[in-house]
Amino acid sequence: MKTRILLADDEASVRQLLQLVLESQNYDVTSAVSGDELIRLAQNRPPDLILVDVMMPRMDGYEAIRQLRNDTRTAHLPMMILTSKSSPTDLVEGFNVGADDFVTKPFDIPELLARIRGLLRRAKQPPVHNQLTHLPGNTLIMEELRRRVADGQPFAMLYIDLDHFKVFNDTYGFARGDRAIVLLAQIIQRVVNSVGEGSDFIGHVGGDDFAVLTRPERYQAICEQLIASFDDEIRTLYDRDDLERGYLWGTDRHGILRSFPVMSVTIAVVTNRNRRFLSADEVSEVAAALKKRGKGQPGSGYVVDQRGDTPAPVPEDRRGSSPPVLLICKDGSLRRTIYRTLEERGYRTLEAGSVLEAHAVLAHEPRPSLVIADAQLNQPFWNLYQQIRRLRAGTKLIMLVGNDEEAATAHTAGATVCLQEPFSLDEFLEHVNELVVA
Repeated sequence: MKTRILLADDEASVRQLLQLVLESQNYDVTSAVSGDELIRLAQNRPPDLILVDVMMPRMDGYEAIRQLRNDTRTAHLPMMILTSKSSPTDLVEGFNVGADDFVTKPFDIPELLARIRGLLRRAKQPPVHNQLTHLPGNTLIMEELRRRVADGQPFAMLYIDLDHFKVFNDTYGFARGDRAIVLLAQIIQRVVNSVGEGSDFIGHVGGDDFAVLTRPERYQAICEQLIASFDDEIRTLYDRDDLERGYLWGTDRHGILRSFPVMSVTIAVVTNRNRRFLSADEVSEVAAALKKRGKGQPGSGYVVDQRGDTPAPVPEDRRGSSPPVLLICKDGSLRRTIYRTLEERGYRTLEAGSVLEAHAVLAHEPRPSLVIADAQLNQPFWNLYQQIRRLRAGTKLIMLVGNDEEAATAHTAGATVCLQEPFSLDEFLEHVNELVVA
């Protein structure tokens, strides 16, 4: 297939000359006579290279390049300015709007062809920075990860991924999907700059996946601030009706139509604080497996690889085929704290932020050994709890309440234990251990 070049110049003689020269070199050439026509042609069928004259009617070459660079369909294309202006000010303006190179009129044909070949050659090389977010891409991420693994100093890698991005992108289109990815990139940079340090590394793996390399003592603050900011700001990209409903309709990987909640973020954290990694590939594999586990939980959250070189024994009654613990809590911060506490103690935990999410979770594991819920869930929760009890009569309930009145109501309805906030995690775990064993 021929390399396609899109040329824009309002002078017919210049267009004809350039078209003859370029076609003689086996290039496929399309011409435009103005900046707005150039943009339309480039958007409809992106070429391999754009040549644009500065002085054109209605829209000059600078503005045309500026608009093309702001469009995700054309932002990555190599662009060369054709101009009779060659002052330093003109060159600076051209580079500032996004030009990759300049050729001054009258042309030296061999020089022009050499510059075109150079731009096309560089454009075919894999980019080291993501074109959408301008963050270091996968090649630089792996180089940095290899350096840190070889160095042997403590590090933590945060593997960050959006949940339910595909249905968002399918519903609202790729332009708003790109805005969601850029928003996540901006939040990551802002949070890392706020609580991290200069040696921290941020990269864009691709799509909606990002990576952060930091020190182990900083990952918790980064994760918690990132999640809080994302959960708040992502709502601005949804239509009001969809936000009020609380979900988008879409098809899952099996082609089944179902509802998907507002996008959340999952972070897998891998650190060498308790174990030694032999390669960057090993870190990447652990992160991918951990991310898959984290994405099985509803809502935003982070999961940390707790394994060491000598794994600690895990009580048999808390893992494997034993029934899980179901946690339903509207308060995202409290839910994440309880979830991490249970997981760190070896309990297999299912997490939901609402009764609706709990129904979806229980479609796969309908018989938890223990339910932990907050009193704000009201009657829909009690209907769900009765369904669970019908399937597994021994299921216990810890109700998180805000006052004595809520505690009395919960006990009357069937709660095994009521914990009034604030409560200590030691007290909470004591009840969990007692009820799961029972």
